[in-house]
Amino acid sequence: LCPAVSRAIKTGDIRPTELDAFDPQDTVYGPTIYTVNEQFIKPRTARVGNMSWALMKHPSGLRCDLFVTHAWQEGIFEFVGKVLNSWPPRAKHAWCCMLANPQNLDISHLLMTPSSSPFALALQSATYMLVVPNRHASIYTRLWCSYEAYLAYELDKIIVTASARPAGRVLAMLIAVLCAVVGGAVGYAQGGWGGKFIFNVFGFTVYPLLLGSVLSSNYTFRRFCNLLGAFWCSEYYMMVHNLSPEMLGWAALHSDNEWGHWREMCANSTLALVIYFCSAEIDRMRSMANMHEADMLKKNYTGSIYGADCTSADDAAKIRTEIAGVVPEVDRAVDQLIHAGMSTRNLRSAAESGVDVERFASVGYSFGYLMAMSSVPTPSSLGVTSKYLLVLALFNMVLGAITLIAWCYLTWESKIFGTFVSQKVILVVQRPARLTTFALWQRGHMSTFLLIHLEATII
Repeated sequence: LCPAVSRAIKTGDIRPTELDAFDPQDTVYGPTIYTVNEQFIKPRTARVGNMSWALMKHPSGLRCDLFVTHAWQEGIFEFVGKVLNSWPPRAKHAWCCMLANPQNLDISHLLMTPSSSPFALALQSATYMLVVPNRHASIYTRLWCSYEAYLAYELDKIIVTASARPAGRVLAMLIAVLCAVVGGAVGYAQGGWGGKFIFNVFGFTVYPLLLGSVLSSNYTFRRFCNLLGAFWCSEYYMMVHNLSPEMLGWAALHSDNEWGHWREMCANSTLALVIYFCSAEIDRMRSMANMHEADMLKKNYTGSIYGADCTSADDAAKIRTEIAGVVPEVDRAVDQLIHAGMSTRNLRSAAESGVDVERFASVGYSFGYLMAMSSVPTPSSLGVTSKYLLVLALFNMVLGAITLIAWCYLTWESKIFGTFVSQKVILVVQRPARLTTFALWQRGHMSTFLLIHLEATII
């Protein structure tokens, strides 16, 4: 659709108007859906019998997996970009009113009863509803969009806010990679100088950076934590290869085999942290984009769908009659969508139970990568002489395999919720326990080390 619209703009088939003075050179927003409908969709579907654009492209029809709700005020390129960037997993076909309804025909008779309208029938078939915000006003200032929110709530659909792919995400990650390269160069040049002090304090210094990167709502501070974390972990990664138990005064406590395994495990986990802090910059940019979309949903929104407007007085009266008894419940669903980026029955139940679901849909992938990489055994794991370290390596392998298998069978919202919760549990419970095990290992208390480490891993 977008390439065809772009060609129509170049040939002059789609032109700016008084109501939509778009820039023909703009490839970010483009003409509004109103303009595209009047100057592009209607003329082309009129030539083939006034059918809908969707029927023109797929005469046999397609099953609806995804229902797209929007207010027609957004630009066509903006709209398509947000939909494609936020396309739910396993969804194949989408229903969108501007493309699915015959725009040249009068379909008012199909809208006489909102619950049996094309909108309602399509939403009944869909698994997901994708909400596309725009920069002009909240779509929930429009009564039909509010009615679709009501239907999605009643039909127990997964409601998700669409967001644009954040500009500058690659540059942000490259800056973090540059910090990691500089840190690695410093660590290489440093050799073993100051190694004992750095080795002892590394875990205690990187932990606050992880907390800030994952949990902070201040995006400037999160960036600071990511960049400093990439530098610091990369420096430590290069430096740890130059350390020896004699340099640290631990030669009498641990065998060469145990020391080699521990150093290898430290290096691998630190490399995982370097990759995390670099990729966390993309998650930070995605989270900022999601917050921007949430602000769009708030624009001119009164806090209740009851204040939404409709161009047709008859439609307004019918819709208000149908939603009269559940407005407060739908308002709560919309409020959760604005703050969490997603609204489902399970998520609403969690929020009502006191779970903080702020920025729920903004949970990124980088922390999941960190957990996965931390579960990968080191090459020497199965060859250690210490039975404690061998059991620990095997346990982590089995746990990682079970988690991966279970992950494949989880629903979309369950995967997000699992990541959302595990982030906080690991940071608040597991990481402090690991710092404790490190101190115990330094003193040769391997049995205590194993016990607490396994307990923390299970948690």
